[in-house]
Amino acid sequence: MRNILYLTILSIMVSFSASAKEVYYGTAPELVKISQETIFRFHKQVRTISQAQRFEIKPADPNDPDYSVLSIRPRFSKGTSKVAFVLSDGTIATIKLRIVKGRKSSSEPFYDLKPKSMLIDRTEKNLPVITVMDFMKSMDRDDNIVGYKRKVSDSWVSTGLIKGVKAKLIRTYTGKDYKGFVIELKNRYRTKKYKIEADKLKFKGASLAIITLVDSDLLLPKSKGVHKTLLKVVAKPSASIDDLVLPISVVIEKKGGKS
Repeated sequence: MRNILYLTILSIMVSFSASAKEVYYGTAPELVKISQETIFRFHKQVRTISQAQRFEIKPADPNDPDYSVLSIRPRFSKGTSKVAFVLSDGTIATIKLRIVKGRKSSSEPFYDLKPKSMLIDRTEKNLPVITVMDFMKSMDRDDNIVGYKRKVSDSWVSTGLIKGVKAKLIRTYTGKDYKGFVIELKNRYRTKKYKIEADKLKFKGASLAIITLVDSDLLLPKSKGVHKTLLKVVAKPSASIDDLVLPISVVIEKKGGKS
């Protein structure tokens, strides 16, 4: 008899996993419509339940009470309640339960309730792996990179003691493994030349830059050639543009007109 009971419970759980609807909850209440007995499964045991007077809530299996799998049955024919489930780890799942009319079914609806942090973790695990070189190539082409937020910007970047070059952040890429910056550098003067030594780029306080790429490493005076360029930086996710130290130096002309 005990073996039959175990097999019955196992078949219920297998059926649950196959047909359950996933609900990811966060700070805002998630709406779930109920017309008959419904099964909720949480990732932890439920410790307390509040504002649930419109519903009968109890463990789904009365013979083996598991407070992470609950049966929820409406007591009324209509109404809405914002029910708070407090889990054993302190997580609060706030669910807006709405009683609706529906056709009776031979099987109960199932819901798998999980915190949204699990959805983020799962999404990140499913993202394709991208190498740092491919990341740089995508930035260079101005592509949208899967798993990374591309943001168009228009903010000035400090050039330190170099006043003859304007630096403006025009794009950022933010994600799990890398952070990317695209910076426009422009020579303001008509007489001075500036050199961009991309391999010497660094961030204050830590070694965060991974690779850099510059379209032109020499900024000529305005009206005398290439006086602006794009600098691309791939850094670690914790890098901040405010800590960037740009590797710009003035080109000193030697005697004879050669630099």
